[in-house]
Amino acid sequence: MKSFHPDYLGETARRINLKPYPNTRQIVVQHLYPDTLRLLLLLHQYVPILQVIGIGYSGSSSVVSSLEAAGIKVLTPFYENLQSAVSQALGECLDHCEQNDLKLVIHEVGGYAIKALHDDHPQHIPLVSGAIEVTKQGVWVAENLPELKIPQLNCAQTRLKQIEGGMVGEAVVSSLDVILRELGYSPVGRQALVLGYGWVGKGTALSLDQRGLQVSVYDKDVIKCVEATVDGFTALQSFDEKVNPAIVIGATGSQSINAALIDSLPHRCFIASGASKDHEIDLAYLHSCTNRIESVHPHVEAFELADQRTLFLVNKGFPVNFTGASVPDEIVEFLFSELIMLVPLLLDDQPAPGIYPLPAEQEAIAAQVWLDLR
Repeated sequence: MKSFHPDYLGETARRINLKPYPNTRQIVVQHLYPDTLRLLLLLHQYVPILQVIGIGYSGSSSVVSSLEAAGIKVLTPFYENLQSAVSQALGECLDHCEQNDLKLVIHEVGGYAIKALHDDHPQHIPLVSGAIEVTKQGVWVAENLPELKIPQLNCAQTRLKQIEGGMVGEAVVSSLDVILRELGYSPVGRQALVLGYGWVGKGTALSLDQRGLQVSVYDKDVIKCVEATVDGFTALQSFDEKVNPAIVIGATGSQSINAALIDSLPHRCFIASGASKDHEIDLAYLHSCTNRIESVHPHVEAFELADQRTLFLVNKGFPVNFTGASVPDEIVEFLFSELIMLVPLLLDDQPAPGIYPLPAEQEAIAAQVWLDLR
């Protein structure tokens, strides 16, 4: 039976004439979903994968089984152990490459391995051809290193990534809406606060608005505040007593729901993250001022605070869109097509250390493949 899913990734590889790199290996840090499985099985044919480290708050056991059936070692550490697990796996891959006269490519989301390389394995940096990265978080990690000693090529700063960011915002609200419905809670007519008006934050605000909520937006960037205002939202540059949200969603990529904001939130407010990892919420502070925690839904915990308020934390502070079907596979796959194109740009061109977004002319190929196969 013919697969329903178009072969976006295979067609991309054909159009750019992707070739095997027999003297290079990959270490991969990724979310393990069916779309990722298709990507990894394809790339494994060209740049063999030594190890895959699955990110602990996402993924599917069936994907792990399929990767292992292809002869790929897979680790799925608890999220709190992820950085150390990546460092250990990276060390093993580097030793393998050194013993077998091979080079290594880091393929990841989030910058875990590029940080581990510079912090824990600097003596092996010459063995690494470079890194390919999908997320802005990973780019920020590279930017914050004291000295980036390898090239990092990314598809996190492209126009297609911007389109995907809007879809992530919709997925955030859709996933939250499912949870609230299962709780018997209707958000329509209530106030919502979105922190951050980047690609995901804007998509989140628009989706909340479409569902009938009164949306306010906070962003440190005054230009983003102008953009939010023009889009019809109440733009905040500071917080005061007029902000009384029933739902708060952080989408900045850093800690936005901090102690001061937590202290100001009203009784029975829902707190959710729309960004990767668990950085958006000051979880340590939330726990420190809590008397009792009760699970009220598989993805919601009620925090009964010392001051008698109750706040509802969604998905333990991890991205709410990972609780269900997030962005559709075929949207993610135009980004994965871009990732495929980073491989020859890295291995054939051998750029100097630095951060390089995918060139616009390459991005157009991914876009055309997507349109042709839809």
